[in-house]
Amino acid sequence: MKNKFQFLLPRLLVITAVAGLVTIVIGAIFKILLLATALFTIGTLVHAKIQKRRMKAASMSQGAIQPGLYAHSDRQHAVTPLENSLQANTPKIVPIY
Repeated sequence: MKNKFQFLLPRLLVITAVAGLVTIVIGAIFKILLLATALFTIGTLVHAKIQKRRMKAASMSQGAIQPGLYAHSDRQHAVTPLENSLQANTPKIVPIY
């Protein structure tokens, strides 16, 4: 019986140590992936904010360059939808519950 313990004990210690190292490596990989995801999310949000400010600044500067286009809105030349006039004569299927 003592010989079996002397035979199995070193193998169990090696298997335990290898399993512990594998667990540490897998945990580190997942932590790195989590950190990369968080940094990518923060970068995307910052990029969206910067892009929004650039668009706002560009529209403001374009309005200052061409005040006739942006100073007032012409309701007389606005495009009106034709949905009401086109769909007035078409039959519709109305579900009854």
